[in-house]
Amino acid sequence: MFRFATFDDFSAIDQLIVKKAKEFQTAGKSQWVKYLEPSRSDYVRHDLMKGTVFVYERDHHVVGAVSLIPPTDWDHNLWDNPDGAVYLHRLVTDSSLKGERIGERLMQYALSHTASTVRLDCVADNTFLNGYYPQFGFRYIGERNGFSLFEKQA
Repeated sequence: MFRFATFDDFSAIDQLIVKKAKEFQTAGKSQWVKYLEPSRSDYVRHDLMKGTVFVYERDHHVVGAVSLIPPTDWDHNLWDNPDGAVYLHRLVTDSSLKGERIGERLMQYALSHTASTVRLDCVADNTFLNGYYPQFGFRYIGERNGFSLFEKQA
């Protein structure tokens, strides 16, 4: 079931993020290394307080999450004119459910529930993600500081 997250989902979302960060680290990827630090909880808390977080729940367990939030310092450093859009961050799914397209369906659900322009970034050398986001209507804007920038107009 797809739904809006509540503060009751904080721990489940936080644990999904740290689990995924550890998987990336084990695979030798530098992506999400900052989420190995306890301060990652601040990101989750910020998302729940300032933005809109969507979750996918199965058997009363959160197995996926994505945040649409106002621009953060991170976004201000990457984007020209960062205001006037929401930013998609922390799309995460439980890797034990890989192949079930939960991330894809979660992305579609989140995008269908916003009337704002949506922006996101990903590591520029991540071939998978750079090919993944255009299938949702995101347009490649360019690269800055080693990150690919994508935008989907409202």
